[in-house]
Amino acid sequence: MERITDMQIRSTQEALYIACEMERGAVQLYERALMLLKSQDRDREPLRAQISYMLADEKQHLSQFMELFTGLTSETERVLTLGAITADILFPGGLMGAVRQGLLSDEKGMLAFAAAAEATAAQTYRAFAAQCDDPRAAEMLLGIALEEDKHLRSLNDHQGMLDA
Repeated sequence: MERITDMQIRSTQEALYIACEMERGAVQLYERALMLLKSQDRDREPLRAQISYMLADEKQHLSQFMELFTGLTSETERVLTLGAITADILFPGGLMGAVRQGLLSDEKGMLAFAAAAEATAAQTYRAFAAQCDDPRAAEMLLGIALEEDKHLRSLNDHQGMLDA
């Protein structure tokens, strides 16, 4: 189910800031997922390989966004972060907030949370690309949105295997 983000950005730098925050969250999420699988002695499973692959992608996405991000004032960053939480783009309390709510305690919950994050990222990056005044950043956002779509399909496939 796709929803349109109602978060409006005023500049490419604002879009890049939120994109960086989203990618940082994804990196933390996949690092936690790998720890969960390791604690369950499941290091050799295909899911681990897929999560490792997605983790590497998310780190690359963050690096790409950081290349274009020149910075904002701390007050602007604070306002953007609150706006992104209100628009359900960033999870309140970040990854630790999700952990405290028990959303990441098992494989099924982890996959569902990750799938929702990937769907939100793809949708948000497309919306931001449409609002961007920098063609290079817009192209990057759209390209990374396609990669997030691939992650989402992979996560949904793994969820389907759990449900079968």
